[in-house]
Amino acid sequence: MQKVLLKDLSEFAGNVLATVWMGGPQHKATIIALRGDLGAGKTTFVQALCKRLGITATVQSPTYVLMKSYPLEGPTTTFGAPRRFNRVVHIDAYRLEKPQEFSALKPEQFLQDPSALVLVEWPEKLGTLLPKPTLTVVFSAEAAGEGERYIEVI
Repeated sequence: MQKVLLKDLSEFAGNVLATVWMGGPQHKATIIALRGDLGAGKTTFVQALCKRLGITATVQSPTYVLMKSYPLEGPTTTFGAPRRFNRVVHIDAYRLEKPQEFSALKPEQFLQDPSALVLVEWPEKLGTLLPKPTLTVVFSAEAAGEGERYIEVI
């Protein structure tokens, strides 16, 4: 795991986006699974990533509503790359008691969309209903100082 200062999280999020971009277009949604304990930095990472993509809306954890969608506009990202996604779908599965509850979100509408970037907190709660992610990002605050986290991209 790599130690990342929270003040540098935007740069780290940009590197994750570059990794996704290098993977090329897909026939289905690009999925990034976000793993880690409560308070490990998953939502803070999503906020940094959305900001890098040019989303100006306030990005909050969808813990109680389970899912939020943010449209992306303009031909390029804030870092100058051609826009590959037209929306970010942010899911927080923490409150799901059974994987079958995921179907209430109508996942077929966004998981089949190649222009969707799907960020899933607590992907383990969805079991086999979530397709294999493009990337998994693991967060840990254990043994990290204030203002830093340990993060690994798999």
